[in-house]
Amino acid sequence: MGGLVRWGERRLRPRIETERLVLREFVPEDAALVLALNTDSEVTRFMPKHAYENEDLKRATKRVEISMAYYEKHSGLGIWPTVLKGSGETIGWTCLKHLGETDEIELGYRFLPQFWGRGLCTEISTALVRYGFEDLGLQRIVGITDPRNLASRRVLEKLGFRYVKDAHYYGHDVHYFVLTSEAGPGS
Repeated sequence: MGGLVRWGERRLRPRIETERLVLREFVPEDAALVLALNTDSEVTRFMPKHAYENEDLKRATKRVEISMAYYEKHSGLGIWPTVLKGSGETIGWTCLKHLGETDEIELGYRFLPQFWGRGLCTEISTALVRYGFEDLGLQRIVGITDPRNLASRRVLEKLGFRYVKDAHYYGHDVHYFVLTSEAGPGS
């Protein structure tokens, strides 16, 4: 399920829900989740070493605050905690946001390792891509992965993203993928 819900006078908030998952907005208490993700060596294995080497609760709290402010500046876009419906447990985050300082919109995700390999990332990402095309009217969505991160690449490919080029974003060499609205998710 997707769609937009009017949030206040000027901001649209996505309503993204699947069979097993739901996205919600960050709240200050999510700093512990962000800290857990950013200090887990498996989660950060393919990220630049300098990105999270001094991560602590203060920095994680700041990251949550930045994400919360992003909702206000970019209606309908953001990074959202991803929650298991059955237990209410927050398992990571999924995003549809600007790629660095560009005008391009990227799909991204980061889950705790105990939730890998269950199809959860593909499930919520499919819903988020549909939302981007159908509700936001995006013409294309990009995705980037570390060249060694085959699991992340497989998620993008399952959704129909196509490898386009090698690129450099966030201080890191990446593979750059594109999905167009004509192709749609899962094509």
